[in-house]
Amino acid sequence: MQFGLYPIPESNIAGVVNLSEYMQVNCLGYYEFEKTSYTRYRDHGRTDYLLIYHIEGTAQARSKGIDYDLASGTAVLYRPGEEQRYSLSDETPVKSLWIHFTGYGIESLLEKLQLADRNIFFAAPSDDLLPLFHMARNEIAAQRSGYEVYIASLLLQILTVISRNYLQSRFTSRQLETQTNFDLAITYIHSNYDKPITIPEIAHIAGLSISRYIQVFKQQIGTTPKDYIVKYRLNKAKELLFETNLTIRQISVIVGFSDQLYFSRMYRKVEGICPKEDRKRRGMFKGVT
Repeated sequence: MQFGLYPIPESNIAGVVNLSEYMQVNCLGYYEFEKTSYTRYRDHGRTDYLLIYHIEGTAQARSKGIDYDLASGTAVLYRPGEEQRYSLSDETPVKSLWIHFTGYGIESLLEKLQLADRNIFFAAPSDDLLPLFHMARNEIAAQRSGYEVYIASLLLQILTVISRNYLQSRFTSRQLETQTNFDLAITYIHSNYDKPITIPEIAHIAGLSISRYIQVFKQQIGTTPKDYIVKYRLNKAKELLFETNLTIRQISVIVGFSDQLYFSRMYRKVEGICPKEDRKRRGMFKGVT
């Protein structure tokens, strides 16, 4: 049997609450049992949050009075004051990781990640999570300058990966195909921003009608495909503007604007300043037009 505990600050069986920080990791650890039965039960939970990531083996977790069998890759999230029951079977080797945390921003973060409506999140195992846990454990052990902030950032990444895996696992095969095609359409924009791109063209790559593609694009990206393409081209233009001595006209053509005046107009609209003035303001390549 192996059991690890890495507390920040000192371990407290009731939990640690800190509402002056957006997110704070209190402690983390792991279970690794060969064939030993183990149950962790708290009828009123703790005062902080608990995240368990079940890696392998036979285990159960309780949610709202019901015990659920956990598949590999399942995450369990308990809020302050909630009944906690996590049971490991002695039938098979079991591995799991856990983190206790607190902070005033947790609930709003869980809402954004769509993790606020349940305790148990069934998803496939992820190769992205274990390295993040290990990095957090090593930071606690080393306690280098700023390690508390760094560990909090790792927890944010862990929750984000769990959210993505959970939401993806809820897709039907058709939805997965649509999402894959949508991602291909985004990749196409990134690879061909310097060429003429039409909305019907990328909608076809995504396997959607034009109207549906625009709707899905706005839902996932937060803007229209046209505005996204323009913004992406302008970001590429800024890189050339400040890192090369190319002329404004040359840059406009390279990033996909055939009309220099239209390029300058869109640059001013988005950045609030024309490209020539922006370059001079930054003091780079003066005299180049």
